[in-house]
Amino acid sequence: MTKIISNKYNSKVGKMKRFLSLLILIIPVLLFSQDKGTENTSGKKVFPVQAVGTKLFKIYNLSFNKMIPGYAGEVLEVEFQVKNLVETPLELYIFVIATYEKSYKTDSSFQSPSLDDPAQIKNIKVFPDDLSNFEYTEKDEAGKDKKVYIKYPKNIKAGVDPSTGKPFMLDENITFRTKFLSNYTRRYYYFNEIAILIFDEKEELLYREVFKVKEKKR
Repeated sequence: MTKIISNKYNSKVGKMKRFLSLLILIIPVLLFSQDKGTENTSGKKVFPVQAVGTKLFKIYNLSFNKMIPGYAGEVLEVEFQVKNLVETPLELYIFVIATYEKSYKTDSSFQSPSLDDPAQIKNIKVFPDDLSNFEYTEKDEAGKDKKVYIKYPKNIKAGVDPSTGKPFMLDENITFRTKFLSNYTRRYYYFNEIAILIFDEKEELLYREVFKVKEKKR
């Protein structure tokens, strides 16, 4: 009797081992297919929205200055310096994006805003001055193509030094200065945000930061 019980026990243990072996083989396949499915179901390219920092250089002496208004509109001057923190020179592609962005608030997080004009970016100017580099196409609710502006360049190698037509060469320090004109229009929006994006020679994003604009910072 004891021998028969032992055989049955061994048989159950054997089946359990085979079952566990099958699970070990199947689970990685299932996980891989799930990851692959998540990747494939998203047709939209994801752009970084968080701050990105680096130990290769630092940004300092950043200032925003609203210049004397002219007949065409108001001018925002952006100035900053970049300091090299490593031994070797760096080749950098630099982009600066000036925007007016509207944030829509509701009485509670369960409410959806009802808007005649849902576009978040109301005004956008960029350095280098090629707005098409930030134009993308997305599908609207009806499935039709619509043009949107995203604060990430399509052509990273366009972010060159205007004086040389080549990437910015950072030996020790460079001083960067540019101006953005906000043209007077019927619905006028002055800039309230500045985004700075800096890439290396391999087109890897090294630095990204968004700043709120104050009219007189220095």
